[in-house]
Amino acid sequence: MSLLKIPTDWSDHGTICGFKAADALFNLLPAADAYKLGHQLARLWLTFDRGHRRIIEKNLDLALKIKPDSPQAQQLQAEITKHLGYNLCEFFLLQNPACRRLLKENLQITGLEHLLKAQNEGSGAIIVSAHFGNWEVAGFLSTFMKSPISTVAKPIKGKPRLYAAIEKTRKEVGFIPVDKSGSAGTLVRNLKKGGVIALLVDQRVRRRLRIWSPFFGHQVPTIPAPAVLARISGSPIIPAFTTRIRPLHHQIIIEKPIFVPRTGNSREIVADYTQKINRLIEKHIRACPAQWFWPHDRWQKTQT
Repeated sequence: MSLLKIPTDWSDHGTICGFKAADALFNLLPAADAYKLGHQLARLWLTFDRGHRRIIEKNLDLALKIKPDSPQAQQLQAEITKHLGYNLCEFFLLQNPACRRLLKENLQITGLEHLLKAQNEGSGAIIVSAHFGNWEVAGFLSTFMKSPISTVAKPIKGKPRLYAAIEKTRKEVGFIPVDKSGSAGTLVRNLKKGGVIALLVDQRVRRRLRIWSPFFGHQVPTIPAPAVLARISGSPIIPAFTTRIRPLHHQIIIEKPIFVPRTGNSREIVADYTQKINRLIEKHIRACPAQWFWPHDRWQKTQT
């Protein structure tokens, strides 16, 4: 083994050991205490990580016009921190089969008929969502499907053991991870067979894959994949958003399908429907702003 590879292997080994220790701790505690621990860890993170704290402040100002020093900002940041901690807690609770069953049993779903109709008609479906609430529990929708839900996954560089552990849990929840590299062909084939795929489309995207689209009044690089895949496959886009009601209880709101025209000016149609999706994401964030993933620097690149 090359000496250059040893540090990477040690790092991966240390990370997976830490992952297993945290998993054991969170699942050893009563649920209420596990959620409190997640909340406290999130508070510690944002106390010492000034960079991400400033990103949250900047994003709230850009998107919601909430100034960092205002009482509204302080209250909202406290709520954001709590939900980040709750997501951390549930990330580990999902490793536990008993907790997974409890989370599934407590899940409320509205609009499931839209998804079932698309699959029963054999058209497939493109579930579009965002990093909102605990988006991982959306995998439980596969319980009602004829097949698991395919979703794009990006391996964690230098951490194959950690990625394998996360991938295993996602499969148990109901997702089938598709490697991001060369995923387009796999997703199209799944859709044409009547399958269901899920895409999170609220974060930055690489230059060669992006188009510019308005989001909270700012032109940002956005992934057009849902509209492109819908045009190629004929599958409807079905927006679905997960919201945390309280610890261990979530709701998934599935909205009416969006049908993208398969004829006409491709560039204009893709831009128009990408903008429609951004507006839907905005609507859900405005309704419950604390549950979106604000530490991501969504407006790092903007176009005036």
